[in-house]
Formats: sequence, C-alpha cells, structure tokens
Amino acid sequence: MSMNFVFDLALEGAAKRLCHAYWSYVSPSNYIAHLELLCYDHNMELDALFATLAKCQVYLDDVHCEYCGRPYQLDVPADVPYARRLDFWFCDGCISFSGGQLVLGR
Repeated sequence: MSMNFVFDLALEGAAKRLCHAYWSYVSPSNYIAHLELLCYDHNMELDALFATLAKCQVYLDDVHCEYCGRPYQLDVPADVPYARRLDFWFCDGCISFSGGQLVLGR
C-alpha cells in the first residue's frame, strides 16, 4: 500500500508515528479495537487522537484524478480498498469545474 502523508508543520515525531500507526489498520472488523489500542499505547483520549489525526492528510500514490492527476485523498482506512477498486475517479474540484459533465460523460 503506497500512501503519501502530508503533516501539519507543528506535528512532532511521536504524532507522525501515531498517524502512520492509525493508517496501518487493515482489519475489516476491529476498527474500534484499533482506536482503543492506539489511545492506550499513546496514553491519550479518543478526542485527542482524532485531533492529532486531523493534522495529517493522506493520499494514495496509485489512484489519481483522470482529469488533473490529483491523488485520491483518504478520510478513513476503509477508503483504501474502495479507492483501489475504482475503474476511474474524478476529484471534486474537476467535477465542479466541469459542471458535472466529467461524471456524466463516463
């Protein structure tokens, strides 16, 4: 799985490692357990975990907008298998710019 991470400039090494650990999740059924383990390992509450994760953007290297080439931005780890199964994808900016014609034209 090839992902690019873009971090808030204020994030330090431990917070970056936390983001990498969060995105390493691959099990389809134990997401809550994964979150609880991350909170336990990093001695933090769930709200602090999500506040840290919000300072990190993750993109897939191998899925790009067919029009502009922008990489697919992930919201949660469950997006990874979904995005990789797409035959084609257009980013919201290109769909908006085209007035919806990019999606309708396919």
